[in-house]
Amino acid sequence: MSQTEFCPVPNHGKRGETMPRTARRRSATDIYHVIARGINKEPIFKQKREKNNFIRLLTKHLKDHDIEIYAYVIMSTHFHILIRVDLKLLSSYLAIVLAEFAEYYNYKHSRNGHVFQDRFKSECVETEQYFWNCMRYIHMNPVNANLVKYPLNYIYSSLKEYETEKSRIIHPKAIKIYKEKFSDFEEYLDFHNKGQKQVFIDIPEDVEIQLVKAALTILKQEAHLRGLEGPYEIIEDMKMREQYKDQIQKELKLTKAKTERLYRNVKSCIIKK
Repeated sequence: MSQTEFCPVPNHGKRGETMPRTARRRSATDIYHVIARGINKEPIFKQKREKNNFIRLLTKHLKDHDIEIYAYVIMSTHFHILIRVDLKLLSSYLAIVLAEFAEYYNYKHSRNGHVFQDRFKSECVETEQYFWNCMRYIHMNPVNANLVKYPLNYIYSSLKEYETEKSRIIHPKAIKIYKEKFSDFEEYLDFHNKGQKQVFIDIPEDVEIQLVKAALTILKQEAHLRGLEGPYEIIEDMKMREQYKDQIQKELKLTKAKTERLYRNVKSCIIKK
């Protein structure tokens, strides 16, 4: 993927969406990270055939729209998609996919009412680095949720399509840019094992896990740069830990209160009682 396709623009609003009536921000690249979850945290994709049905619907309506999917994962309570599409078309595409799945799910379980929690959430993907990091986060969801030890073992994600270089849902262009970026699949897998400092939209409980992991990655990197024996030295030194708090507050864009709460979680991971 060429650098010109990823031209950063100023963010004039909040990344992604949290309120139902908030207007979606248009991505300068037309690339979005999309997530939707089951209502009341219900495991709407608990069964294999529910996941397979959702994948079938994603594929079914791709041919009717000018859409490029670069990554996806179907979890038990929610899904993630990395997609390139016009903003208006994004809403119409997902509207029909989610509506047809809701009809299927309600009939199957003899229920009525909403299946998905509010509207889907979206965030703009406007740099190449953010694009690849977001793809990695999507593929690592099953590992982070302790469903599998290795991301390739989870069959309801796009990672297998990259391994086989056969696109089922992802666009053929996705295979092309992956091969331009990485020398082989092993290098691509190694990339997935690197620490993550960015935080992506997700269900609330997973966002908290992301924050702790990102803060721990920052802590370990800082300890390495300072030539320290371990990250605990930063935690135990008043000056260094205050500098660390300032760093995670700035890099993770947190309030003072959220920074303090996050720091306590990090400390409990590092300092063993």
